[in-house]
Amino acid sequence: MGSLRADGVDSSSERPGKHMEDGVHRHRWIITAERLAEHHGDDGGQVETLSEFEGTREEAERALEQAARTMVVGTFLQERRRLVYRQVDGSYLVRCTGRMGGWHTRVVRAAHLVWDSAAEEAG
Repeated sequence: MGSLRADGVDSSSERPGKHMEDGVHRHRWIITAERLAEHHGDDGGQVETLSEFEGTREEAERALEQAARTMVVGTFLQERRRLVYRQVDGSYLVRCTGRMGGWHTRVVRAAHLVWDSAAEEAG
């Protein structure tokens, strides 16, 4: 097992989902969007995977912002306006309104792989 840096990230290049390329740490990333409840009785909480890729933290941050700006919020939503907020934790809050009114809200997040049970079973 590798050692943790001050920011809590494993500094080992042997960890699943992480490798070195030209001296740069590359991780396995996933970008997700969670639908938030819009009204009483709406349970929200549905999570959709927008993309999965290998890259640096900077590449993941760019992909996350791009996803927040361009993701399809609702299949039948004729979008009139989109507001994209960067939250303190680095995730994005996306609010869209359509021709019929009302807001559709998603939280878009990026996460990198820190453990994979399949890798442990193989090793």
